[in-house]
Amino acid sequence: MKTYFIMKKTMTACALFACALCAKAYDIETTVYMENDTKWCFDIALANNDIAFTAFQLDITLEGDVVLKQENLAPGLLMIDHRMMLANPHGHYRVLAYSVSNTNLKATEGQLFSFSVEGDLTGITINKIVFSKSDGTSVDADVYTSPLNSADEDAAKNIAADKDVQKAIYNMEGKQVYKIDRRGICIQKEKKN
Repeated sequence: MKTYFIMKKTMTACALFACALCAKAYDIETTVYMENDTKWCFDIALANNDIAFTAFQLDITLEGDVVLKQENLAPGLLMIDHRMMLANPHGHYRVLAYSVSNTNLKATEGQLFSFSVEGDLTGITINKIVFSKSDGTSVDADVYTSPLNSADEDAAKNIAADKDVQKAIYNMEGKQVYKIDRRGICIQKEKKN
């Protein structure tokens, strides 16, 4: 009987570790172009992803003399029944998209949203990028910063996602714990601790 429980614990730990290794991060791709020499247009897309997400949030900081308005924000092809809101938390713009019915995005890849601003834009930073799954867990991405000017409108590049997708800590029984107990073995961020 004791051997059965040891085997069960070992198999559970191996399964959790395998799931952590299989977790794949995502990229946010930003395409930038100009219209009429004064209007900056941004297309934000989800790429290299195999995770089903229901919601996302990100902060946009625009440098220069520009203002982002709700009417200049347009949902993309992935958002079928999702609501998208724009807030202005402390000098930044927060874009929040979610599904009231907890429905996944239409696909795992494609255009999320677009926005445009008019004026003298000198730089953009996109940070606090968080995508959420239907079970409430989230996957963060790295900060993206790009200087912009009208002579170099292709300055935007891909935003690489945080590879430490697995942030929860699990013990050998497969239960989530909230701190690492040095008396036993725990799995955190795809590594045995």
